[in-house]
Amino acid sequence: MSAITLRKALSVLAKSSSFSVTTETHRQKDVFDELKEQLFVKQKIEEDLQRYLDNATPGEIIFLCGSSGDGKSEILTRCKSDPRYQKKFNFHLDATHSFAPQQSAIDALNDLFENHHPQSYPLLIGINTGMLANFAREGSESHMAIRAAIDSFLSAQQEGHRPYRNENCTFFDFEHYPKFEFDEEQEYSPFIKKLMNHLTGNDDKNLFYTIYQRDELIGHDLKTVANFKLLCMPGVQNVLITQLFKARLIKDQFVTTRTLLDFLHHLLTGPGYLFDNLFNGAENDLIKKVSDFDPARLHTYEIDQFILRYELGLVDPELDDFLSTLAQLHLTFDRQYVKPGDAASLIRVFWLLQYQSLGNNYHQRFSVFFKESLFERYSEIWHLHKNYSADPEQKRALNRFYSFELIAGIQRYANRKAPELSTQKEEFFLGEFGGVKITAPVALKPDWDAILKKNTAHPTCFDVHLKVGQNSLEPVRIGLNLFELLHKLNNGYRPNKYDKSAIVLLDEIVELIAEQAKSSSEIKFYDGVQRVYSARADDDMITISGMEG
Repeated sequence: MSAITLRKALSVLAKSSSFSVTTETHRQKDVFDELKEQLFVKQKIEEDLQRYLDNATPGEIIFLCGSSGDGKSEILTRCKSDPRYQKKFNFHLDATHSFAPQQSAIDALNDLFENHHPQSYPLLIGINTGMLANFAREGSESHMAIRAAIDSFLSAQQEGHRPYRNENCTFFDFEHYPKFEFDEEQEYSPFIKKLMNHLTGNDDKNLFYTIYQRDELIGHDLKTVANFKLLCMPGVQNVLITQLFKARLIKDQFVTTRTLLDFLHHLLTGPGYLFDNLFNGAENDLIKKVSDFDPARLHTYEIDQFILRYELGLVDPELDDFLSTLAQLHLTFDRQYVKPGDAASLIRVFWLLQYQSLGNNYHQRFSVFFKESLFERYSEIWHLHKNYSADPEQKRALNRFYSFELIAGIQRYANRKAPELSTQKEEFFLGEFGGVKITAPVALKPDWDAILKKNTAHPTCFDVHLKVGQNSLEPVRIGLNLFELLHKLNNGYRPNKYDKSAIVLLDEIVELIAEQAKSSSEIKFYDGVQRVYSARADDDMITISGMEG
């Protein structure tokens, strides 16, 4: 171990490392195997799978499925070497592989199922969800029962069964065990938090930490040492986890164990300090998504003034004092020779350390500008939906969201082409014909019964339930993108092409409401700004009235 540097030890995290994929091997274990084992965090899906295996029946087929890099092979390798299972199950660790060079993966599965009988040991298969779909389409006619079970599972995926069973097939799906979750303490990913702690924990048994201490003592590769020191800070870990959760919610970026480890490898061993590596690294999938959240792009008067003063080299003793504290962490900023980008890097430092007390805490004067208020509000509304029990205080809080955020945002968007309706809360724009705008009254309100009776919260989103008059609408799923757009609309924002995905959902909501509004007994016609005509249906008669605006 004496020759291993921190950078070399951290190489086991990289997706290019031979340790990023578990394969069956009989080579002698070495220190890198120990380092890899140090990172192991048992996931809930593995616990549930093992509990299930204890009661599996002969002839059963158990699929462990998900995306590439989830850790299927690692889980099955551990099961295969476990005395409880190794002689009681047949294993197929990776269904993207075949048994012979000229054989396809589909052919390999056909052969596997051909040799599997009701009296056989239960069969445990690691398989990508895409390969499952391929087999359902292209598998042998002789395996129609299995193909039908797969089809049934794929069509039921959205319901989130854990596990899903059909006939003699059982499916454990990583997608039903999300890496992120909203919780009351705002610890959004216990799994990632544990993984970071296994990597950085101040523990005599932690090889990474021991190697880091030695590199720091001898002054070797202090940039990597500084990055590791930063990642050891709980507040820094929380900031990083929040950014990854935002990437999941806003960018629809799935985070597998392999991509997460590679992400940490880039943060720690990339070309710069951790706070710069986080927003620079086009070759890393997660960095590409997180880079849009770069705090250096923020423009407030205070941040812009700080950058200007810093780049002009103006005297700031408190900043100098703070920079000397950073230097003790091996983070160096030379005030005598300010380079382009230094100010942006410092803004990232302030942002990354916003939850950490450090030196004179100069950085915390900017914390108010880094607050994730929209994200926290989204979490709050998610919890209100999940825990709704018709408690009066809950109802008041949720009603504020429905009335002043959701319905107000929908109304503003629907009436954007008719600004004269902006104060008419109950009117809904239906269209314009020959310069005449047509509207109908709409009483839009929460459907409290549906909110109470339905499971409205999902791992990354929640369903809203609305009524037009007495008629319930279909539930509408709200994600962070749409939530953010509604917030912007209520603050006078005009949508553009970058809001396309959220606009599609908003258009669907407006269409649902417009369909109900079209059956209204009253319609208004706006002929310019001055004249308004009203048409009301009553007892098979239509009454037209006009009035001066």
